[in-house]
Amino acid sequence: MLTIVPTPLGNLEDMTPRALKALREASAVYCEDTRRTRTLMSHFGISTPLLRYHEQDPRSVFEMLERLKGGAPLALVSDGGLPGVSDPGRRIVALARRCGVPVTALPGGSAVTTALSASGLPADSFVFLGFLPRSRGRQVKALSEAAALERTIVAYESPFRVLELLSAAQEALGPRAQCCVARELSKLHEEWIWGPLAEVAARLAEREKLLGEFVVMLHPRQAPQEDLDAVPRH
Repeated sequence: MLTIVPTPLGNLEDMTPRALKALREASAVYCEDTRRTRTLMSHFGISTPLLRYHEQDPRSVFEMLERLKGGAPLALVSDGGLPGVSDPGRRIVALARRCGVPVTALPGGSAVTTALSASGLPADSFVFLGFLPRSRGRQVKALSEAAALERTIVAYESPFRVLELLSAAQEALGPRAQCCVARELSKLHEEWIWGPLAEVAARLAEREKLLGEFVVMLHPRQAPQEDLDAVPRH
């Protein structure tokens, strides 16, 4: 059995009892970075053997697969959030299913759904792009194709490239598109910035330094008039 275990985005209080039980009962826990996960497990007093899972290394993947085929109960975690959602995990899950190995996932932290729920943007249907390509042309193309679906668009970005992403988004969606940016979700310096895309980009560009991981949410249409009418005018 392979158990996909979500870990906190930043606040250790978000770790669920069921997730802790899965880590304790596994014969081994596979992770992105043993240093990061060891800190988590030490905090909760969990001594299960910890091994690195490297999705781009076939030896790492197939070593884990062989253990699963042999009946070992294994847990997979990422540095924060849910493995397989813009984090390593897809390949081992796909191989395990092809080999008839049972796979289950526990509910828990995921930056995309956490951010969407508090964005104020339509979330009944959305397009998740994960981390976009670094090329501006490819970014604009991906955003333009997503915008054509007229759904909320969600992307992850680092503090070093978030302004470039917002610039590409203005080219693809226009400066008046709805935008909500979430930074450092669940952490001490959590922050939300909401408004027309060009205004959000300008507010971030004014800062001397940008820190933390970003979830960028966009909607190609302007905010509904009833939402705009509800905002007090000064």
